[in-house]
Amino acid sequence: MSDVTGATAANGRLLQRLRKEAGLSLLRLAELTHYNKGHLSKVENGRKPMSVELAQVCDQVLGTRGALTEHAYATAARSRGDRLPLAQLPAAPRHLHGRTRAMARLERLLLGRSGAPGGVPVVCVDGMPGVGKTALALRCAHAVAHRFPDGTLFANLRGDDRPLEPGDVLGSFLRALGAHPDRIPDDQQERAAMYRSLLSGRSVLVVLDNATASAQVQPLLPGSEGCAVVVTSRQHLTGLLVSPAQATRLTLSPLALPDAVDLLRSVIGDQRADAEPTALAGVAMRCGSVPLALRIAAVWLAAHPRLSIADFNRYLTVDTGRLALLCAGDDEMQAIQGTFPEQRGRAGSRSSGCSDCRDCADAHGGGPEPVVVAG
Repeated sequence: MSDVTGATAANGRLLQRLRKEAGLSLLRLAELTHYNKGHLSKVENGRKPMSVELAQVCDQVLGTRGALTEHAYATAARSRGDRLPLAQLPAAPRHLHGRTRAMARLERLLLGRSGAPGGVPVVCVDGMPGVGKTALALRCAHAVAHRFPDGTLFANLRGDDRPLEPGDVLGSFLRALGAHPDRIPDDQQERAAMYRSLLSGRSVLVVLDNATASAQVQPLLPGSEGCAVVVTSRQHLTGLLVSPAQATRLTLSPLALPDAVDLLRSVIGDQRADAEPTALAGVAMRCGSVPLALRIAAVWLAAHPRLSIADFNRYLTVDTGRLALLCAGDDEMQAIQGTFPEQRGRAGSRSSGCSDCRDCADAHGGGPEPVVVAG
């Protein structure tokens, strides 16, 4: 049985159940909807598809608040052969240092190998800004995407700026899933119900990056097995952990010092790293082993090959003003001021109010490309 055939039969059963719950005979429903009784009988028995128009009329008569219409839309979307494939993931980072165990655990959780029975796997990857949450989520999502044959959905929820409303994200997802823009309801709850209907019977991986609160994520969760969700956030989304979603939390910490040094080495090269190993370790420590801070320091070192690592290490400890020179001329690089541990004590005097690299490092999303570490 194809997905469309199965959905047609399911829609018929739903219509029959809702009709009986309303206390109507098939004949009375035919009279109220002005549809032929024989046609309605074939719809209920799964021998004819339920059109969107019929579903809308039945919803009005039965007072079922769009339940039939949502299922009719979902079936119509599946039956169209012109739907573009869902492949919304941004490019995966080329390098991911020190995250082998976290990567393996996230993959295991998304593929349902954690031992938890049934349901939709939901994994919340949290941690301080700049620690590599997005990098891990994207790297893993690309690695397991082939296990979700109906595609991938991605949304940056912009939790560190102006958080997106769930209804806006749902509108985007619904269009990607094939819903006609004119058919997308205005009400957020109705959008969420349509979204769950369109995902029913599909196998889709959903990546929700940079969430600010559980309430922002809840409406975006699929309702049936076959899908999986990975959420990244600076916050501990406790609401998702205790909700029916029963999400699993995966917290990222700064890198171990050897991995932090390896990240620097991968950018500046072995020869330069081997010449000053102690100074290089000092740079890593002054970056707090936070991947984003390490990346920015490494890129700056690579751009100044004649500068000794020891001098650079001393440079980072002098004052906030000198550290700011690393970011001169680049608005996004300015956000990394205060990243390094030595600057935290002085940060309170700055008008920006940025007191800790771990509070602002994740704001950096651009810059040179020798290595990509996202937060």
